[in-house]
Amino acid sequence: MTDSATLRRLADVLTLMSVPGVGSGIGKRLLARFGSADTIRRQKVSILKSVKGVSPAIASALTTAEPSAAITEQAATVCRLGWDVFILGDTRYPARLAEIHDPPPVLFATGVVDVLSRPMIAIVGTRRPTDLGRQFARQLASDLAEAGVVVVSGMADGIDAAAHRGTLDAGSSTVAVWGRPLTDVFPRHHEQLAEEIGVTGCHVSELLPGSEYHAKDFPSRNRIIAGLAEATVVVEAAHKSGALITAELALDYNRELFAVPGHPLTVNCAGTNRLLREGAGIVTSAADILDLLPRLRTEGGSRALPADMTETEQQMVALLADGPVQLDQLARSADVPVHEALQYLLALELRGVVREVAGKRFVRA
Repeated sequence: MTDSATLRRLADVLTLMSVPGVGSGIGKRLLARFGSADTIRRQKVSILKSVKGVSPAIASALTTAEPSAAITEQAATVCRLGWDVFILGDTRYPARLAEIHDPPPVLFATGVVDVLSRPMIAIVGTRRPTDLGRQFARQLASDLAEAGVVVVSGMADGIDAAAHRGTLDAGSSTVAVWGRPLTDVFPRHHEQLAEEIGVTGCHVSELLPGSEYHAKDFPSRNRIIAGLAEATVVVEAAHKSGALITAELALDYNRELFAVPGHPLTVNCAGTNRLLREGAGIVTSAADILDLLPRLRTEGGSRALPADMTETEQQMVALLADGPVQLDQLARSADVPVHEALQYLLALELRGVVREVAGKRFVRA
């Protein structure tokens, strides 16, 4: 919820972003350097010019910028609506999103906003999926949710809605990122879905109340989806699907990218199959993701280790804590010959502790 201090800071940062020439990139650098929009305004022009991208004209405008009546009213409207406000630079701002090069300076949210600090996986895809694609997205989301992962998507028809539904099936939390203000449910027939999401999860948008909708806002929405998530999964996408924009952004942000393989004659699978050819990780179940990113597993998915493991076996398993490791690297880290390391790993595999994946790599089972 918003208080008077937050409203003032919201008005200040909206004023900062209204200065001609200040985009999210420059805004991020300014806030990282000075901490708040009010502090930025009190700097000397010569100091502001030292920030990359800040011209003398921008620096001068920053020192004189004051909230307009319109901006003050916008901030007051946010207060009346009871939205949560996350300002870039605050400790509450989602850490993963803050890492990207073009984060929204302000993020608005409704619902259970604490879920924004939990591990997230994005599931996206076409608005017109096959029945199997919709079914798989729903099951994948449910399985990830049971492992403690928060699923984030865009609440669109098709794969997005199936992903949100799957998380709700598991009684868990999901995050819906909107390309419209949080007052404007879209599509309209998702009003019930939106209400259910808000009970255990949350909705987020960077758009102020009353903002006009533009088609360009949906690619902007996609950058928030990719930025919040540690990995993005594309379930079904044609060659020109909007989900591929999210996939490209995930790679741009140095996040993991996965795709679900599909029949080569299915139009909806052309984009996902291309992603796989270009190196995306293959997903046939939630285990494919959780094995590669075990840090995402926060509940319900970790198998207890046998009590009688040798010291070397324990060391091998410990080396796999953060994900798959190649056999040669495991042998070097454990300071044992490769053939001996393989013997230990095969013994652990027979006991269900580890398993081998592509490239002579091993992961925790």
